[in-house]
Amino acid sequence: MESELTDGFAVTMHAAPGAPSALICLAGEIDMAASAALSDAVDRLSAATPATVVIDLADVTFACATLLTFLAHLRQRLPADATMLLCRPAAGTRRLLRMTGMEQIATLRADLPITARSPLPAAGGGHQ
Repeated sequence: MESELTDGFAVTMHAAPGAPSALICLAGEIDMAASAALSDAVDRLSAATPATVVIDLADVTFACATLLTFLAHLRQRLPADATMLLCRPAAGTRRLLRMTGMEQIATLRADLPITARSPLPAAGGGHQ
């Protein structure tokens, strides 16, 4: 598990190379200050090449074009057959995602898949 904190924003990732899925939890305000951390997350997730990426948005308090840019870049860097799940967005975030057509590149869910509710096992039995 890896966490990165910036002013008013946190990103926590559970991803292991070769694992079938990855979980990324975003929290706080997703604005320009979060860009570097989100870019780093794209790099790490694309290197892990998961078949499914679960993005938990439950703790996002503000989102702007920075979130949309992150999602678009992540979609471009993942394998074409990979699935992106956008889970538990608050009403304002859900509205932003729908208004901008993000449902064309990712699936919106009101819940968190059971497989994503606990840290995902990393290669070798530890956590990354």
